[in-house]
Amino acid sequence: MKEDKIEQFVRDNAQGFNTLEPPDITWEFIEKELPSTKQSNLRKLWPYAWKVAAAILIFTSAWLLNDYMDQKKTAERHFAASETTASPELSELSDAEAYYTSQISSKQAELAQYARQHPEIIADLKKEFNEMDKSNAELKKDLVESNADEKVIEAIMLSYRVKLEILDQMLTELRKSKDGNQKHIETKL
Repeated sequence: MKEDKIEQFVRDNAQGFNTLEPPDITWEFIEKELPSTKQSNLRKLWPYAWKVAAAILIFTSAWLLNDYMDQKKTAERHFAASETTASPELSELSDAEAYYTSQISSKQAELAQYARQHPEIIADLKKEFNEMDKSNAELKKDLVESNADEKVIEAIMLSYRVKLEILDQMLTELRKSKDGNQKHIETKL
């Protein structure tokens, strides 16, 4: 019965309640008492994360496209060289180059995964490989001029081995640093 009187009173005076508003100072006190809603760090970093992801994607795509084009040019040069002179040494060199090229490409693709954390290392490595490719191109010119000299073939093979060894060392170091960082993070937790 008591509830019915209260409900009846509220219904009768509903319009009078809607006209009353608390003073602005009251809202300030209420807002101070509420727990603060901080914007999460993830939301603050989200626009930057997209930009970084896009940059990494572009960098990796450019790297892989460049390697593909280099391999294609190398294959064309080797095909042309194998057509002109079909000596066993040159066919062996061609097979070895195909092997080393595929190994180097797979190592570079694996290294591209670390590009997010160490872009400066990737840039330095690419610059160094470009210099090595120039030297290798000169060796191939010497190969044609020397009529498949075994020393020139050995020098070309050595350049591929050095590239592969550099990539292996870089990957080993990056894996160690990644494992060390993960262990360091796990110990903090």
